[in-house]
Amino acid sequence: MKNFYHNGCFILGPTGPTGPMGISGVTGPTGPTGATGVTGPTGATGITGSTGVTGPTGPTGPGLNNNYAFIVNQATDISSGSVIPLALQFSGGTPSITVSNTTITLPSPGTYYVYFSLTGRFGVNQNGSIIPIINGIPQDRLAPTNNTNTVNSDITIQDGTLIQAPIDSTVQFLYTGSAAVSRANFFVSVFKVSNL
Repeated sequence: MKNFYHNGCFILGPTGPTGPMGISGVTGPTGPTGATGVTGPTGATGITGSTGVTGPTGPTGPGLNNNYAFIVNQATDISSGSVIPLALQFSGGTPSITVSNTTITLPSPGTYYVYFSLTGRFGVNQNGSIIPIINGIPQDRLAPTNNTNTVNSDITIQDGTLIQAPIDSTVQFLYTGSAAVSRANFFVSVFKVSNL
């Protein structure tokens, strides 16, 4: 820039153009992190309600009357078409299972499992069957059958069934076959399995 002097006065000349921007300086270091603010207070917890009163215990169900009986007919001959005579060996429970001649009486109410088995000398190539009679009605569908052969003339016929007795009920056993059974042993086991 040139300076001009005129009559003792300093005269400033026109400003020249702005020069180019200089190079940016290096960024300074990051300042320290500020302190963590204070944690706010925890909100109030709701009060747990009291445990309700336990309800009363229900009544105890009825116990099962353990009625049972073992019934036999031993060392006899049984001809075809005969209702098998029976004798009570022992029984338990109240009211009792009773036996009279050929008839077992199951006291009501209840459901009973009745198992029966016949063994004896029969003869070769013969067949025989035991038909349960429940309340005076023959139950042919429940009748097990067995056969002998030329090697073994002994026979065993056995089976079991459930009998519901809403009223006092009777059970008998009819033997039918192509021949009589000699030296027969007939056994009946009776167990009460439900009060209904």
